[in-house]
Amino acid sequence: MRLITLFLLGVALLNSCKKNVEFSSDLRPNEFWARYTMTDDSGNVSTYAYQGEDTTHLVDLSNFVVSLDYFTQNAIEDSIKQITVGLSELWTGTPISIRLNANSYVTDPFFPTEWTAAELEELLYPGKTFQFGDGPGQAQIQIEGYPYKKWICTSSSSSNQNGFMRVLEVSDYGAPEVDISYFGKKVKLAFSCTMTHQSGSTWTLTDGEAVLLFRYYKF
Repeated sequence: MRLITLFLLGVALLNSCKKNVEFSSDLRPNEFWARYTMTDDSGNVSTYAYQGEDTTHLVDLSNFVVSLDYFTQNAIEDSIKQITVGLSELWTGTPISIRLNANSYVTDPFFPTEWTAAELEELLYPGKTFQFGDGPGQAQIQIEGYPYKKWICTSSSSSNQNGFMRVLEVSDYGAPEVDISYFGKKVKLAFSCTMTHQSGSTWTLTDGEAVLLFRYYKF
């Protein structure tokens, strides 16, 4: 009980520090969303829809309310530059994450993990279709049973059989006029594929669409 009380006190202090922060209408998390249908290995069909600022009550933490947000992460793995985006919340999980790999290998050990606008424009444009996999120019999608990670499904190279991920729309995103330190691409994607459930069984993802933020930096 004492641990819960200290946690809630810390959250309250953090929120009090943020009360003076006003986001422009261009920067609301509710601009980013995802929807898709999952068919499990028993043929059960379920449709899901999530949007930034969707809330969940944490029953185990005195019914504390948390809010779904968008994210962008950068990394270099196996000499391939990656960008991973999606919707997530620290306590309740990540209903969708999409990872894209750069088109070529990185040879410079000091190459920055952050993406530039030019790098994203080379990778993301309307009509671009990605194959699933871990190689250069390929994509991975992961879907979680939200909230609390009830199950996890991940794409693989076998997802390319009758599967796809396609860029539908790309627009600039950011607000330097309100002192936001990053810019980004707001990207609408469509996707459909078979996926591997954590148990090893095959589930099917259909009618997938999402609008997500791909952040880039100006050096």
